[in-house]
Amino acid sequence: MVIIALCDSEVKNQVKGLPNYKECDKKLDSMSVLKEIKKIVYTGGSNNQHAKYNKARALMNLMDIRQDKHQDIQDFRDQYLAIYKVCKELGLKIRRCNDDAKAILK
Repeated sequence: MVIIALCDSEVKNQVKGLPNYKECDKKLDSMSVLKEIKKIVYTGGSNNQHAKYNKARALMNLMDIRQDKHQDIQDFRDQYLAIYKVCKELGLKIRRCNDDAKAILK
């Protein structure tokens, strides 16, 4: 209930409308509920209709992140990690190309 209480009404309705919600609620399976909430939030509630677009936006947000002039380094790190977690949840793999790494080392 705590996890759902943190959601807005639209996400609450979508989660409660899922076919396996009642079973998760009976078992008090908060991790399954959290997984479904992440899926809804990260896909924009589109049920993966726009998965490629969502992945592209998440990657663009990660690559375009900049620290504001008066932003604390810890806040910037938290912002970066939040975007990075979204990318991981969407299944994006972020790693350096071997050729790029060799070029940097040269």
